[in-house]
Amino acid sequence: MCIIGMSLRTVVEKIREDHGDASAVPEFDPNNGNDDAKFLFLFEAPGAKAVKTGYISFDNPDPSAKNFRQQLESAGIERREIAIWNTVPWYIGNKSRSLIRPAKHADIRSGMAYLEPIIEAMPKLRCIVLVGGAARSAHVFLSQVTEARILSCHHTSAKVMNTNPAAAQENIRVFQFMKQSVAD
Repeated sequence: MCIIGMSLRTVVEKIREDHGDASAVPEFDPNNGNDDAKFLFLFEAPGAKAVKTGYISFDNPDPSAKNFRQQLESAGIERREIAIWNTVPWYIGNKSRSLIRPAKHADIRSGMAYLEPIIEAMPKLRCIVLVGGAARSAHVFLSQVTEARILSCHHTSAKVMNTNPAAAQENIRVFQFMKQSVAD
């Protein structure tokens, strides 16, 4: 799905059309850099709060978003520098949209079909950060479609942060390294 000149908004509209349930595919947070961002953070899949608000955002009222925001701020990453997306761009939880399930291999493969147009819509992209194990499943694919540096970090969920006391500081160091390594 190599479509030159698409904006992120157009890619999201295409995903919604293909998926058949527009409400299951949240948008990019309009307060972030998005099309003009240098850094793309790829998470696993949108959670219930993202579906409810309609945005993939660190402003969403959930622990993963809160932890991510704090880590970015600690690393000195500005909102205008980032875009936040998911390897699987649609909700994969229960029908009431109250509980997400882990992404399966088939979910990730389906979602990866949309990563190349996302990357193409970001002409200033310098680095992609794969957030958590599911997102890391896209590494080999991404290595074939972009020259952007690819890094990874821990997922920012409460489960990960609470079971690994070093995870937050390790993420902050990855984000600081990312910013320093692509300094203009």
